[in-house]
Amino acid sequence: MDGDDSVKPPRSRWLVAAPMLLGAALCLVSRAREPDGRRPPASRQEASREEAPRQAAPRRASAEPPAPSGSAEHAAAVDDLASAVDDLPVTGPGPDDRHDGPAHPHPITPRHLEIQHENGLIALLHDAMSARNGARMRELVHEYRRAHPGDPSQLADGYEVIAACLETPGEESRAAAAGYYAERRASTVRRFVRRICLEGG
Repeated sequence: MDGDDSVKPPRSRWLVAAPMLLGAALCLVSRAREPDGRRPPASRQEASREEAPRQAAPRRASAEPPAPSGSAEHAAAVDDLASAVDDLPVTGPGPDDRHDGPAHPHPITPRHLEIQHENGLIALLHDAMSARNGARMRELVHEYRRAHPGDPSQLADGYEVIAACLETPGEESRAAAAGYYAERRASTVRRFVRRICLEGG
């Protein structure tokens, strides 16, 4: 029993050693920190992230917004690119047609230009409709009928009905709108006829 007691250190020694070990650990931790009190980064990536806020961007002397860099050069480059694209050959659909290097997937035909013009007129009609400008819509409908006389979906009729509702709201324009809405179920203008003419939106 006495031999066993002599092997075990007294509890008082641990009470003295524990604060000393704790103080040494705190000293090591405080030395491991940088002078400003921050812990050193574990990797270069963390170092770059911590350095980023310190490096403030230089302030501009002028309060004016910066001009777009190289705007003239950019416009010239866009023009050069457009002319280069126009000079590209057209790739055919056949297996023997060339498929190496840049090329147009299809030619720009008069039909393509017609579709582009029609889409532009429709966009203008929607702008006028959003502005509740019936007179402008009538002008654009006249241009639409002149340039695109086929109009299988009767879009021009729908836009004209909307223009009448905006310019002369009443029973007559409402009846015309109800007739268009009932008959032209496949028209993409139908929902605008309902909202503007029938629901008063």
